[in-house]
Amino acid sequence: MELQRPSSPRCRVAACLPGLLRCCAALVTLAVLSAPATATSDDWQFEAGITTNKVTRGMDIGNGQPSVSAGANWYPGNGFFAGASVASLRSARSPTNGAEVVANGGYGWRLAGDWSAQAMLSHYQFLQGSQSSRLNYDELVLTAGWRDSVFASVALSPDTGFGPTPISRAVSYDLVGRLPLVHGWTATAGIGYYDLHSVIDLGYVYGNVGLTYQFRAWQFDVSYIATNNEAKTKLGPGANNRWIADVIWHF
Repeated sequence: MELQRPSSPRCRVAACLPGLLRCCAALVTLAVLSAPATATSDDWQFEAGITTNKVTRGMDIGNGQPSVSAGANWYPGNGFFAGASVASLRSARSPTNGAEVVANGGYGWRLAGDWSAQAMLSHYQFLQGSQSSRLNYDELVLTAGWRDSVFASVALSPDTGFGPTPISRAVSYDLVGRLPLVHGWTATAGIGYYDLHSVIDLGYVYGNVGLTYQFRAWQFDVSYIATNNEAKTKLGPGANNRWIADVIWHF
C-alpha cells in the first residue's frame, strides 16, 4: 500500500486560497456597505449596457451572441470601494441562456505625484446549467496607474477551470493605455498574457485597440480584439480575432 505524502505548507495555503478570497471579498464589501453615513449620492455609479460579444481576455465566452448587462459601483475616489454586475450569457456548452455575476471589493490609493495603486478581490459566478459551477473562479488583482492614462496589472486566481480540466491557479498580466483625443473621443489599446499552464498547459497573448466616444451619460465603444496563433489552435473559434462594439448608459 502506497503511503500518502504529507502536504506541504505551500499546498495547504493554496488549497485554502479560494475560501480566503471569498471571505476577504465579503469582508471588504461589508465594510463599505456598513458606512452609509459618509457616503453620498456622487459616490454611487450605475450602468446598463449591451455588447455584440461577451469577451474576456481575448476569448469569446458568449458563443458569439450579444449580451446585456447592468452594474452598480460604490467608489468615493480613495479608500474602500465595492461593486457588482450581472451580464447575460449564452455558451456553446449549453443551449439555455445564463448569466455571469461578478462581485468585487478593494482599496485604492493615490500615491505621490501622478501615480495610483489598487488592490481588488473579485468573485465570478456563472449561472448556466448544472456544470456551470466548474467555471466559477476568484481573483486578486493588483493595479498600478499613471496619470489615469496607463495601467499595469496582475491578476492571480487559485481556482480557474475549463470544463473537465483540473481546477488550478492562473495568472494574467495586462498593460492598458488610454489617450484622450477631441470632442469626447478617446483612443484605447491594451496587451496581455494569460498563463494557463497549470490548467490547460497553455499561455497566450491577447490585445485590443479601439475608440471610445462619450456623450453626456452615454458611452460608445468599438474595439478590435486579437489573440496569438497558439490560442487559436488550442482554444478554437472562441479565440478568433474579432470586432466588438458596445453601448453603456451611466446613471
